[in-house]
Order: sequence, then C-alpha cells, then structure tokens
Amino acid sequence: MISDILNEPVSKFTNKKMTTISSDLTIQDAAKAMTESKVDSILVFEKSKIIGMVTEKDILRDIVAKGLDPASTTLKQIAKGPLITIKKTAPVKEALGIMKKHDIRRLIVMDKRPIGLITQKMVCGNLTDRNVTLPELEIPDKTTCPYCTANFENNKSLGKHIDRIHIKS
Repeated sequence: MISDILNEPVSKFTNKKMTTISSDLTIQDAAKAMTESKVDSILVFEKSKIIGMVTEKDILRDIVAKGLDPASTTLKQIAKGPLITIKKTAPVKEALGIMKKHDIRRLIVMDKRPIGLITQKMVCGNLTDRNVTLPELEIPDKTTCPYCTANFENNKSLGKHIDRIHIKS
C-alpha cells in the first residue's frame, strides 16, 4: 500500500552515493564528475563546508538555456543553497511534503552529518516493487478514480464522481 511507503523512514530510500566538488571548479568539471559517478546531482563545497547542490536540471536551465559557457562558469555561480535536509528517521510523507513546499526533487538525509539523498524518483521507483499502479501516469490525458479506476476528463468531474458514487453525498 502507498500508505505503508509514506510512513516508512527516509533512510529506507536513501541513496548513500553522493559526489562532491569544489565551488571554484566549472560546470564542465561538474558534468564530467556527475557522468563518471553516474549521479544526476552533485554537492558543492567551499572551505570544507557544503554550500549547495547542482543538478542536471540546473545545468540545463541555468547554463545551456541561457547560453553561458560551461567551461568558464563556476559552480559557485549556480549552486542552489542552503541545502534543505531531513533526518533519516523522518517518514517519507514528510520528505515528500518538504519537496513539494520547496519545489525540489531531492533532500539531503542527515544523521548528524549528510549520509545520502532521497529523491522523488527513489520513492516512486519503489512503488513498482510493491505492485502499486499510478494510473495518472498511465493515461496522461485523463484523471483516474483511485477507487474504481474510472477515467475522467478533469479533476472536477472526478470529484463529482467520488462524491456521488463512493461517498454518496
């Protein structure tokens, strides 16, 4: 059940593979490090302190889309910080709530120090291991009722259906 996953601790979904890079290196250096490490984000440090994070999406939006030179733009110029963190014992639903509130896709998982990352993709990817269907991903032009899997054109129609059929109000 989805509720089981939402109540599990974030440590269960934490990827402990983190890559760090100095803030004075270039975007090109970061892209190479990310490719070699097979990660889609990198922690940026300055004077032994993590100051932010750069993701593939940041490189695309902040460098490529703006026509900046990745060989001369430094990580310090685009690193997003301060980092938003969560304790390893916090439930997944809290992590997802924080991500939604801050419009981000990943959090640093802490146990006195950073121990890894939790991402929306990690949580959603684990849903398939439990045979949970995500109907809204299967039919992108439709909204699916979570109770009976009937399809609707929009959320308003779905709401009326749920009220009439499942809640009977």
